[in-house]
Amino acid sequence: MFSIENTISAWAWVTFSLCACIIEGELSLLCHDVDSTPKVVKLQSNVSLSCALREDCLKSLDANASHIFWKINDTQISRKQYYFNATVSRVTFHAVKGYLTCHINMKGVTNILHRFTIEAGLPPDKPKIISCISYWRKNFTCFWDQGHETYIETHFTVTRIWEELKNDTCFTSNRMCSFKFPCLYISGNLKMIVMAQNALGKAESDPLVLNAWHTWKTDPPQNVTVHSIRGQSGSLLVTWHEPTGKPPGLVLLYGLQYQMVGTGKWIQVTEEKINNTSFVIKNLKFRTNYTVAVRCIGENQSYWSDWSPKKTGFTSEAEPSKGPTLWRQVKQLDSQGNRKVHLLWKALNKFEANGIILGYRVWYEKRRDPTVMQPCNTTSLNYSFILTHEAYVVTVVAYNSAGVSPKATLIVPAINQTDLTAIQYVKITPQNNQLLVQWKTSRPPDNGYVIEWCLILDTSPCAGPLHWQHEDNTSEMTYLRGDLERFKRYNISVYAVYNDGPGNPFSVPAYLQQDIPAEGPDIVAPIVKGTEATIKWHEIPVEKQCGFITNYTIFYKSAKGENAVTVNSTVHEYTLKSLQKNTEYTLYIMASTEKGGRNVSTYFTTDELEQEDTVVVVVPVLVCFLLIVNFLIICFRNKHRIKKRIWPDVADPAGSTLADWFHECQYKNGQTPKLLNPGSDCNTDFSTVEVLSLSEESMLQPVRKEKTSQLHTAELECSLTVSPPQQSTSNGEKTNLLQSMNTVMYTVLEQGYKSQIPDISRSLSKQPLLSTTSQKSTSDFETEINAVDGAEENWCPQNTDENDVFQPIAKTNPYLKNSLNVTESQIAPGLDSSSDPVFDNCCNVDKKVQGDTETVDLNLQSSQQNDQLTNPVQTYITVELLGFMLNNEM
Repeated sequence: MFSIENTISAWAWVTFSLCACIIEGELSLLCHDVDSTPKVVKLQSNVSLSCALREDCLKSLDANASHIFWKINDTQISRKQYYFNATVSRVTFHAVKGYLTCHINMKGVTNILHRFTIEAGLPPDKPKIISCISYWRKNFTCFWDQGHETYIETHFTVTRIWEELKNDTCFTSNRMCSFKFPCLYISGNLKMIVMAQNALGKAESDPLVLNAWHTWKTDPPQNVTVHSIRGQSGSLLVTWHEPTGKPPGLVLLYGLQYQMVGTGKWIQVTEEKINNTSFVIKNLKFRTNYTVAVRCIGENQSYWSDWSPKKTGFTSEAEPSKGPTLWRQVKQLDSQGNRKVHLLWKALNKFEANGIILGYRVWYEKRRDPTVMQPCNTTSLNYSFILTHEAYVVTVVAYNSAGVSPKATLIVPAINQTDLTAIQYVKITPQNNQLLVQWKTSRPPDNGYVIEWCLILDTSPCAGPLHWQHEDNTSEMTYLRGDLERFKRYNISVYAVYNDGPGNPFSVPAYLQQDIPAEGPDIVAPIVKGTEATIKWHEIPVEKQCGFITNYTIFYKSAKGENAVTVNSTVHEYTLKSLQKNTEYTLYIMASTEKGGRNVSTYFTTDELEQEDTVVVVVPVLVCFLLIVNFLIICFRNKHRIKKRIWPDVADPAGSTLADWFHECQYKNGQTPKLLNPGSDCNTDFSTVEVLSLSEESMLQPVRKEKTSQLHTAELECSLTVSPPQQSTSNGEKTNLLQSMNTVMYTVLEQGYKSQIPDISRSLSKQPLLSTTSQKSTSDFETEINAVDGAEENWCPQNTDENDVFQPIAKTNPYLKNSLNVTESQIAPGLDSSSDPVFDNCCNVDKKVQGDTETVDLNLQSSQQNDQLTNPVQTYITVELLGFMLNNEM
């Protein structure tokens, strides 16, 4: 051994070859020396080492000791810990186990000059002997605690001294050491000493004195068995044999432990130590597997043996300790007033069943008439039966090979029974992948609570199997026991069960875990009215919602922008207003849960006109239409009045007796009216009668009235050239025979209806004439034309009878005869026919009659009318007046 201080202070310069394996660069000469390192140093002590450069190498190395730096375990040591001159660099550091390297930086290249191995540790601590144990025919082993860790190799020497007479040793590097058989002592005093030693020092334990007889540890018991005991349910008999590995004469005591299979919790028998090789374990669960182990210890010994191998036993059955827990589903009354009851119960756990349940017995009875119905045996956990509207008591018992359980009863209330107190409040909270149910009620139940749950679907509010569990009277919260699916909606109901039956349930929907909807809402085609669009959508099916719908968001986007509206989950219709006219919109409706949303889209286009615009256009048109219809109805109802106002009845000159007089006058004087040539440009569809002059005497002559008929067909085609009327004076005063002498024109419109159209140059009146049409041949026209030509210039009224004047013409022209109906004309006042040379000298009448069946040429009529005389005045004259005038004249 040597001290670290002497090692550090003693400088022993040793020359080492600078090898390529430890140099990063290459040096051509051996140019440095290093200190020798101590073999072991104390951990965290100060250690100094140095590297020295030879002076003859300084020029070639182009470096000195200031270019040297140090690293400990690849971590550079601070230069504050360096001491150097031109050739030597020394470093002082705290010793740790590892490597110290000396580096030099030459021309930008780092080279390792030397690597030192540092072995650092601590001197050993004082050992403490724990125990020494004797194993029969095996060894004598001691155990100790070495104290702190030394970090370097440490050796232990164990010395055993028997009765101060004989000693032996045991060497080891571990914390235990064994003296092998046969070097064993059955009895006697022993002294034990342990010494620890390493490169930095040594330490010795305090001596341990003990009695060899008290150090024995035997083998565990052998051949352990476990059996059930007939007639003693819940008991097991355990037996075993003594171990063979024990000193002769050693009295053994035993210990026992057991556990229910699958629990992992051992229960030790706390009774006094067992001094025989059997034991009965009591108060065990019925029909249950148990595991048993046994150990032993010598009397007055300190060390128990190891546990024996584990053995398993099965307890016998006992009658069930509890009846099954019941629940029911009651269907609605049928047409006969009966209801179907589906009875449910839970299987007993193995601690309650006390064995294997062989089946169940079910019976029911009326509550007011306890007549037992026929019981039924079943092995299932449900049973259905038909009950009337009355209250019933249902009873179920379970049985096994050992006996029958206590009765379990359930009240099925009557239909008309007053509802019992209901649960006031229920809250569902997801926790740790379970649903926590909390509730409150104003009246505690008599028989606990029942919590039931089932899936909610669109087709059924409670679909699939019904799950339920029972809680005791004091509970106000519980976790649902069962496999719940994520993203499925459950209907959870809580009942308080009283002696008279279950109360009304309090139901709450809940999810174990929510997600975004599996699909979006179903959009109905938008209803567009002008700049408004009514959006409707159907709710997502419950099984597709995957969570509670919190709201709907309506996005509508056009080329000009995007907008959004959010409504609550109960709204399934919304009207978008103030939209752009004639614009296509993209519509999205998103249904959202607490985890997110899913949307669907559609399109719609707004109208070009709004509803107001349509009203503005349609209402005036409709009003105008109604006004026109009303006007037409009024006109139709008052057509006769309107006709009289617009087309009043006028006298028909063709029906005047003047016509008869006119023709008679012509024939008696050998005169016939001269008509224009049929071949001329004038149409023969017009007839003109002109009264040129009348004498005063003719006005005083009585005129015979004849019943006249309406002129049927006659139209004025051309005007006759008439010389200006002559004026005459009477009593020294000049007068006109006729202040206005005009021609009356008749126009044929169609068969049975005539209109009177005066020529624009001669008359402005238009009067309808209704007459009976008669045919007229071409020969009649020719006869009249010749007669008119012969008497054109020498016609003058004579003192003749009017019948004689018109008779030949009536015979020749029946048209006039049949048309004389109206005998009224207008004559200007103050006529003086005696002095009018025109009337005296000549009366020119040109007439051309066309057949009734011929059609009027309106174009020709118009052209002819333009050639008539101007200043038209329509004039009428009666036959009586004309006859009066003629008589006066004659």
